[in-house]
Amino acid sequence: RVTSRSRAVSRVALVSDQMASKRPRADETQSGYPEVMHPKPRGEGLPGLTRSRNEADHAVITPESRVWCGLPGWDPRCSGAYLASPQMNGALFTMCLVKMPNGACAGPALPGVERFILVVEGGITAALSEMSFRLSAVKSGGDDVVGEYIYLPPDKASTWSIKAEGATTILMFEQVYRPSPHRIDDKPSVELGFIDDKPTLDPGAPEVFTLRKLLPLEERFDFNIHVMDFEPGQFLHCNEMHYNQHGMLMLEGQGIYRLGQGDGRWYHLRAGDAVYMAPYCPQWYAALEPGRTRYVLYKDTYRDPLLTGSTGAGYKHNAKYQAGIF
Repeated sequence: RVTSRSRAVSRVALVSDQMASKRPRADETQSGYPEVMHPKPRGEGLPGLTRSRNEADHAVITPESRVWCGLPGWDPRCSGAYLASPQMNGALFTMCLVKMPNGACAGPALPGVERFILVVEGGITAALSEMSFRLSAVKSGGDDVVGEYIYLPPDKASTWSIKAEGATTILMFEQVYRPSPHRIDDKPSVELGFIDDKPTLDPGAPEVFTLRKLLPLEERFDFNIHVMDFEPGQFLHCNEMHYNQHGMLMLEGQGIYRLGQGDGRWYHLRAGDAVYMAPYCPQWYAALEPGRTRYVLYKDTYRDPLLTGSTGAGYKHNAKYQAGIF
């Protein structure tokens, strides 16, 4: 029987058969991920047209639908566009793109909130007292550049200063930290580095995509950030469905994402598009030409689903969790 999935796999297989070799990025000298903020024109310029969609178990937010606003406690010159938040069905975190002009400073995180920052364009300095680190979207941004991402645990996210070096865009994930009931005194640490310096992990047969996890695989961390690379024609063999929730931003490339219940919805996604996937949202991806797909993905981990909240619990519930009120 020919199904919609089998037809999609056949189409992807045709692309895969045409691959002569693995393709590098279209421009190996490019600075960061420019198409996140400057997507190539695709014909969506007509008023009222958008590929964005908000469903019960997922949401797709494309660049033309971003709404920029001031961020409480931040330099007033900064502006953010929230791509996921607890107002969405089941979300326990926020995902926000932030534009920071030269010299602008980030505001502190709320009490008990942990923060992960990926530099998409430009650079930042992260500092505490006499200690400081330079992070840049370009690995060759200077001998003292130590990474393109940084994780700040809840006891650091409200005290470290973050300052832009030149016009900068960051992707920021925030969440109320949930200590493990089994390791209350085992706290997460500051983590930073470059994506491509992280080891590649086996995603499990028959999957063939390239997987990196940016945070330690330890119970003291209650979420992780995955970076997944697909060559054109590669696809997920498993139509995944799990209790974990995701916030995803396409950094490079394009492909087809199948999301939702039943026959689902099929989305043509490309660099700059963001997706929220609620718990138990069926999800499947296939990469298209001309170059690789790279996307960054939030995933809550190492916490018993009995304790991680319910639909729409948001900050209030997790503040109790963070305080040890189960």
